[in-house]
Amino acid sequence: MTLSRRRFIAITAASLLGARHAMATDNVGARWQGIALGAHADLRLVGLPAREAERLLAAARGEIERLEQLFSLYRADSALSRLNATGVLEQPGPDMLELCSLVSTIHQASSGLFDPSVQPLWAAYARAKGAPNQKALAIARAATGWNKVDVSMDRIRLESGAALTFNGIAQGFITDRVVGLLKAQGLEAGLVSVGEIAAVGASPSGKDWAIGLADHEDDPAAATIHLRDKAVATSSPNGTLFGAGAEGHILNPETGRAAPAIWRRLSVIHRSAAMADGLSTAGILQNADEFRAMIHRFPGTAVRAMGRNGDALVI
Repeated sequence: MTLSRRRFIAITAASLLGARHAMATDNVGARWQGIALGAHADLRLVGLPAREAERLLAAARGEIERLEQLFSLYRADSALSRLNATGVLEQPGPDMLELCSLVSTIHQASSGLFDPSVQPLWAAYARAKGAPNQKALAIARAATGWNKVDVSMDRIRLESGAALTFNGIAQGFITDRVVGLLKAQGLEAGLVSVGEIAAVGASPSGKDWAIGLADHEDDPAAATIHLRDKAVATSSPNGTLFGAGAEGHILNPETGRAAPAIWRRLSVIHRSAAMADGLSTAGILQNADEFRAMIHRFPGTAVRAMGRNGDALVI
């Protein structure tokens, strides 16, 4: 089975809770459709008896819902939305603090290019349908800067006009959490796609899982990689565009502009989906030499990228 990067959430279970499932005859699985991570979600769990699949599906949905209540910009009552609205979040909790720690690590490794404080810039582009004027950009840039975000165990505090977005790393973080939950429930092998893709154990054939890579979420796979006990995150500068213009959604906090036209597709492979997600987001803003320097700070990381000129980068 090859899983491509699609606009749905999928869990393909190959083996859970030991050999007793090999004797089951009602492996029909379970399915749920709704809204998750700000988009239509199709959550499927196959290869299991229906009752077991429904139980695990409910657990996965519960974990996604819990983490959306922390990191979603699409929910007015999420912790992140409250932080952006008021400038302060009291008692942020372990998940928020862990995500902020990962952000700081990648921010430093990318020389500041990975920066969730670009939300004012993102909002300026969105309001102007991709063409904000210089005054709007100057105001938004003045409010950005991860180094201005005060993070402590007791609270997170923003300066006036500042706001955060975790869209460049939260999907990977949630993917890791769902994998951890399912492993605790007995998952021995499977594919988990919650925005990014994690491969657990071996595929039913005993080989690594085949993962399709595409420039856009709804495109057919342009390349295939094989993973086991690792995750892959793919970024494309034009995966989302502002309005009808050509400005992509990944913004440079230094210039206030969209990512330069260097990469068509950039995929990072790491044992952590959150780390892969953040590194792929940062990499879109870097040239090949800068990207290599950043990646080499994280041993065990692999890369499959395609440049705008058609040249492949494999690390």
